[in-house]
Amino acid sequence: MTEAIYRRPGDYDLEHEGDDEDVRALSRLVCARQPRRVLELGAGSGRLAIPLARLGAQKGFDVVGLEPAAEMRAGAEEKCSLEPADVQRRLSLEAGDMRTWMSMTPFDVIVCACSTVAHLLTLEDQLAAWRSSFANLRQDGVLIVDVVMPPLVAYAESLQTPPRSLVELDLDTQDPLTGTRMLRYKTTRYLAHEQRARIRFLYDKFLSLPPNPAATHVERYVSDFESHVYFPRELQLLYLCAGFVVEAIYGDYRLRPMQEDSGQMIVVGRRPAVDSMPFRRHRR
Repeated sequence: MTEAIYRRPGDYDLEHEGDDEDVRALSRLVCARQPRRVLELGAGSGRLAIPLARLGAQKGFDVVGLEPAAEMRAGAEEKCSLEPADVQRRLSLEAGDMRTWMSMTPFDVIVCACSTVAHLLTLEDQLAAWRSSFANLRQDGVLIVDVVMPPLVAYAESLQTPPRSLVELDLDTQDPLTGTRMLRYKTTRYLAHEQRARIRFLYDKFLSLPPNPAATHVERYVSDFESHVYFPRELQLLYLCAGFVVEAIYGDYRLRPMQEDSGQMIVVGRRPAVDSMPFRRHRR
């Protein structure tokens, strides 16, 4: 089932209003590879894919955005239609599942942003996604995955007996053009035995009603989802099990090495060339 927020691309964009630090960092990593073809897994409403397409128009590479939710693809297509023609030509949007989708033409870079891999709840699904990415890359192509470091302090309350789910206001944002304001509240339950967070987002959206800007209409809804909680060595093992060489691990969007207080895990794994694979002795 598609979570409620993924059926509302406009609200998804609003909750990320002014939040582009990750877009800048991931774009920098992508461009450093001097790619010809780039794939984004879980492209959503085009938050990263469209800026990448703008860079592609300048630097000569194409971008494919893979997104399973029809509403999010429609939102990305609408925004892309407002871009210059050379940017539109650089971006194509595809419906597909990162666990199984295959391209006839390989990519130089695959990127998965904004903790999208947290939607992969089982080890089988995770391995399938990493192996699919490996198969969709050229030799020496890279898979870049960005996921949040586990917020263990936030999980601690839900491990109490009896478990408690605190409500926190974690977002207050406003559309600078329409004046629409969104408040997002969050509750989290951590299921340690499954390494899973059960997250509930509660949205309050305040819309100004013309012709009186002071008048508002409140829209309220809930978006529930299950989220796999990744740890650093687990991410490295997924890369290694799929055949990648781990090239770099960053701990923030300034692309500094991961440390004990890092908030992000940004992993770059490379599909090795055939002649660089380690020699394996076969038994007779």
